[in-house]
Amino acid sequence: MPDLLSPKAANTAGFKHYVEQYSGPVYALSCLLLEKGARADQAAAATFASLYELWLKGSLPQGKAGSPAAYKECIRQCSTLAQERSHCTSALLSWEDQIASALWYGLQLPLSDISQILQHNVPELKAQLRGIRKQMAAAHSTMPAVHRPSAG
Repeated sequence: MPDLLSPKAANTAGFKHYVEQYSGPVYALSCLLLEKGARADQAAAATFASLYELWLKGSLPQGKAGSPAAYKECIRQCSTLAQERSHCTSALLSWEDQIASALWYGLQLPLSDISQILQHNVPELKAQLRGIRKQMAAAHSTMPAVHRPSAG
């Protein structure tokens, strides 16, 4: 993963702590949405560059409230990159479903956190996740069976 702290940002101890706290989950989310590689690196770096501007203005939430801000900005950066390249990691799911799936199945965040990040109420989110499971199950059932040779 690239160094997400510029020399200017490193001088701000509070922001450095924020980056240290959220760089792993933000990078993981960018990899889930864009696949691991240069675009995921770019999205993670752009996320913290944008959040640093909020930090300087004093409008970046602190403590546990800072978590949704990091994820929301990462999703925004990933969405921009995905649109620019018109490439999504999975044609099976819509972009919104890919985001929900990455947060729930990939990062394993609690429903209440995902609800806050995506600004959906929990019942809507549960319905969306059920729909995702059904789509994935249907896709899995239509895949050809893989035959493996027996082990001796």
